[in-house]
Amino acid sequence: MDFRFRTLGAMMLGLVWGAAAGADPTLPGGAQPLVVAAESGGGHEGHTASSPAAAWADLRGVRDAIAADLEAGRLDEIHAKSERLEPLAKALLEASKDLAADKRARVESAVKQMPKVAGILHEAADAGNADATRRELKRLDGVLELMRAQYPPDALSSAAPSAGGDDHAMHGPAHGASGAAGQVHAERPLAAVDVPAKATLRVRSNEFGFEPRVLELRAGEPTRIELVNEGAIEHALVVEAPDASGEWIHLHAAPGATTTGVFRVDAPGEYRVKCTIAGHLEAGMDGRLVVAAP
Repeated sequence: MDFRFRTLGAMMLGLVWGAAAGADPTLPGGAQPLVVAAESGGGHEGHTASSPAAAWADLRGVRDAIAADLEAGRLDEIHAKSERLEPLAKALLEASKDLAADKRARVESAVKQMPKVAGILHEAADAGNADATRRELKRLDGVLELMRAQYPPDALSSAAPSAGGDDHAMHGPAHGASGAAGQVHAERPLAAVDVPAKATLRVRSNEFGFEPRVLELRAGEPTRIELVNEGAIEHALVVEAPDASGEWIHLHAAPGATTTGVFRVDAPGEYRVKCTIAGHLEAGMDGRLVVAAP
């Protein structure tokens, strides 16, 4: 009897030791099972992806699930989903080894931004502030768009779209912006004029800002504005009329392109400058137009 108890105790001790060491007692000789895992972060399951398209579909799926929770008023469910953004972004980076070095570096930079973006997003949701959560979701969209823009056309679209919609639902231009790179803005800006310019203002754009951030014009003076896109994704420069009658100024530039127009603003004052591509304003892409009296 004592021998049987000693044997049973030894077997139980072996099972506990094997579990602590990660061994699978069902495998011959306590062999270790093959486990492939990725850094998960936040206590969530690991994530691996066979291709950038599959990783992108997973990442977009979480983004779209957060958007669905927001619209349904389920703010308390966003926290857990937001914690999946960083590991999924890392999975995309890991699956993108064939991407050109400079483009992969931009994806890596965006991945490094993900913890902060996700943190602010779920803090707004935890506070029950739907408006702030919606703003932070647009900031997330800006980061995701920066990542998406590094891949060749259709490289991320081979996986089935997530339930939240297609790519354009996430990163498409806001109302009033041109849709495809190089497409002409559908409505003529109110301050656009067909006269020779008397001054020139050159504005550089990138992810995510304008340089200079304060634009200076003289009231009534036709000014040629050049929008130089030094970034990796499309950008726009928009000034809305203060009476909400439309846009005084609207320029749109594809990556690496320069777009110009001649504009005349007659009313002295200060006005907001912004990029209307989804998520870019929330990412900090704004400035001021100062129109000095003649």
